[in-house]
Amino acid sequence: MLGIALIALVVSCAGYLFLGELRAPAATQGEPVEFTVDSGETTADIATRLSAARLIRQPALFTLLTRLRGLDGQLQSGRYILSPTMTMSEILIALQTGKLKELQVTIPEGLRLEEIADLVAQTGVVSAEEFLRAARDGDRFRDQYFLLSSMPPGATLEGYLFPDTYQIAQDASPDAIISRMLDRFSEQYSSIERSVRVPGVSVHQVVTMASIVQREAALIDEMPTISAVFWNRMRPEYASDFAGGQLGADPTVQYALGYSAAEGRWWRKTLTLSDLQIDSPYNTRRYAGLPPGPIAAPGLDALLAAAQPDESVPYLFFVASCAKDGSHQFAQTIEEFRRYEAEYLNCQ
Repeated sequence: MLGIALIALVVSCAGYLFLGELRAPAATQGEPVEFTVDSGETTADIATRLSAARLIRQPALFTLLTRLRGLDGQLQSGRYILSPTMTMSEILIALQTGKLKELQVTIPEGLRLEEIADLVAQTGVVSAEEFLRAARDGDRFRDQYFLLSSMPPGATLEGYLFPDTYQIAQDASPDAIISRMLDRFSEQYSSIERSVRVPGVSVHQVVTMASIVQREAALIDEMPTISAVFWNRMRPEYASDFAGGQLGADPTVQYALGYSAAEGRWWRKTLTLSDLQIDSPYNTRRYAGLPPGPIAAPGLDALLAAAQPDESVPYLFFVASCAKDGSHQFAQTIEEFRRYEAEYLNCQ
């Protein structure tokens, strides 16, 4: 009888402690935080991250509670607002019913900051002006993202807001939206970071080159070759063959010119001779080397091409082909280029 009584006492105490832990929040005060449940996560994974975020104290008890309520494997993916003052039961209820309503925005490759801001503003979450104000202040995000460390002081986040489809909470701030895009950039760039073949270049230089390749190339399989052409043009041994190290990339001129009210677009379809003479460090027809920074948001293919150009090609020139499928013909000498150019003009 004494043994039975002791067992009953232990069970009773354990039950009391269990119920007490379920009813007690992780903290008596604290700010609400955003918590994301990813698709395919197990209850144990979610519990571990809830504990790491200091939203619960005992992940094992949270997992047990979820199973006792028949909800194991049924917690919905999404973004939630949770507080450390919530009990385990309240958190479990929130993870079933309190998902933030989200709006979707798709950012295509090759857009400049103003175009990205306009797309984000279409969700109605933030205005284009609010988004641009934050995105143009790259320094405020520098300490949070190691890959931004090579940006010049005062630089914007042009080129670093990775093009993708994003789900945006209705109450998201400009900083929160930008941080998600920078998170995505960091994730994607990390896949190529250790395989950069161009010696002595920084992340900022790779992103800058990638943005030019993104705007120049219509076909993904030509990106490594176009990247090689631009890197070749800056090599000292080719300085006498192509304008002393100038890239000669029209998209950089388009970027420098900015918005065309006459055409109603940021990227001008036609460039005049006077356009090509604009005095801007982004005009790579006047100034040698890379421009001060990216001109648009490159995708992963363009980043990979900029980091790993086709080292086997000696080309310095390219011109659109008569196939009119976005492909180009590549040339090593100015004579070849002029021949291909004449062919293209004749087939128009």
